[in-house]
Amino acid sequence: MFNANLPASEYIKQGVLLVVVIAVALFGIKSCRKYQKQRQLVIELSNHASESAAYEQFYAESAQQNLLKAMSEIHQASLLGLTPNEVLDKVMQKEKGFFADEESGSVPIREKLIRDTLLSNYDHCHKLGIFDDDINLDSLAAGELPTITKGPSANETAVIRNIIDASILPGVEKLLPNLVISPPRDEKATDTDTHFAKARAKQLLQSLAEASLIEHKDYKKVMEHFEARQNKLPPIQPEAAPSSSLSKERSPSP
Repeated sequence: MFNANLPASEYIKQGVLLVVVIAVALFGIKSCRKYQKQRQLVIELSNHASESAAYEQFYAESAQQNLLKAMSEIHQASLLGLTPNEVLDKVMQKEKGFFADEESGSVPIREKLIRDTLLSNYDHCHKLGIFDDDINLDSLAAGELPTITKGPSANETAVIRNIIDASILPGVEKLLPNLVISPPRDEKATDTDTHFAKARAKQLLQSLAEASLIEHKDYKKVMEHFEARQNKLPPIQPEAAPSSSLSKERSPSP
């Protein structure tokens, strides 16, 4: 009830207190909603970053859609204040019990492969300007290929490239670590690009074997194939160093 005997300063104090209480309440509600959204994203990303999602897809198309949806969720998490590493930490912690059921030794490698693949592709999406377009964000959420907005391939549709070709190792096209969001393949790729591609494929092959995702006989067969092709590639020629201006100066006359 209104008390006419209270001084004006008391009403001011009560008014300020009321404003503070309302502000704290609104902040709490906003923080709670933000936390709930973050938690929901962690749950959704867990569905696309789990071991079954990464290594047990039935179709190559499903594996590609899984990667694109994961990119959408990691980006949404970044808009809510979580870095890609932070949201993946939460996801991996959530999946820790699941991973713990696997054989000792292979678990860290499998988890690292998932994390490294998602972080690498997230970086590719940034470089290609994929997150800069609202239509692209809708495409990613639907598991559809986005459009590149930056660089020489701007306005072209991105592709998902295989590090190891399925013709060499059947089934590898369904494994998450083998997928790379990229610009359309450059038909003018240099020998250096080919050397780097082979080196990356060999590194991935080694990781897949260490994670017990491929059998040793397949690892040995494919590695021999890479070694044979590597030997046929022309060696990388070092660029000629620019001549020093000092070398062009004439020697002083005696």
